Amino acid sequence: MLEHYSNQAAGLLGLASQPGPRMLAMVCHGDDRAELPLLWQLCLALVGFGYPVTVLDATTAESDSNPGLEQLMTNTHWPDDHRHDAPAWTVMPSANGLQSLCAAPASQGKALQQLARLLAADGVIILYCKVEWIVALAGNSCIEPVLAVSPVKTSLLSSYVALKRMLITGNLKPTIVNMIQGNASTPTAHPASAGLSDCARKFLDHDIRTVDITEKSGDLPPDGDIQRLALRLLESSVELRAEYAPMNAFGRATRMDHAQQQGEMH
Repeated sequence: MLEHYSNQAAGLLGLASQPGPRMLAMVCHGDDRAELPLLWQLCLALVGFGYPVTVLDATTAESDSNPGLEQLMTNTHWPDDHRHDAPAWTVMPSANGLQSLCAAPASQGKALQQLARLLAADGVIILYCKVEWIVALAGNSCIEPVLAVSPVKTSLLSSYVALKRMLITGNLKPTIVNMIQGNASTPTAHPASAGLSDCARKFLDHDIRTVDITEKSGDLPPDGDIQRLALRLLESSVELRAEYAPMNAFGRATRMDHAQQQGEMH
């Protein structure tokens, strides 16, 4: 019987293990006018790059008639995952499943490993949920959650609250996206993103990224701006692995020892 040797080569073999899905995040703060068109465009861009995309939509609860993450986690009422006609882009009801992952006493790493085991290893996962759950699942990582804003009056207030929680509680630096109406030839003189950037600089002492994206109709292919945004988000995404958890600032995986497998990861 071959013996197991603990040496540098063994560690390198561990790091070379099968990669898992990449995880992105978008904050749901109640501004559907900005969030949903942007989410649609990002999915189109990622699918265009060749990635199967799964949106974990926490705005919709799972049910027996509309199964989602909860059923996938418990292996109940879920169709065959190996269908050849499975779409490259899936929006999965996930309110109950994500809530249970965030509420469980297990560590952040354990929750991410569970997602890695459930979803396609070569795909992209987009968390679309409230900021508290993004902080619970991706806090202190390299991920740059998308925070979309629009000229709606309530958008500035709700996005500022979300931004504050990400920066202070989650140690996350989001990407702020100013959604411009498709019929507008130029960005507004004082977009909501500018006000949000001013508030972050004045009250939180942070300079944040701001990107202008023009809303397009669903049948139009992604343009260069949305493709560049999608690539930027992929670069800062977190790679999930069933046995290796991304813990450092660059999203690289570190091997868990026996004690970490039995308890919480640090």
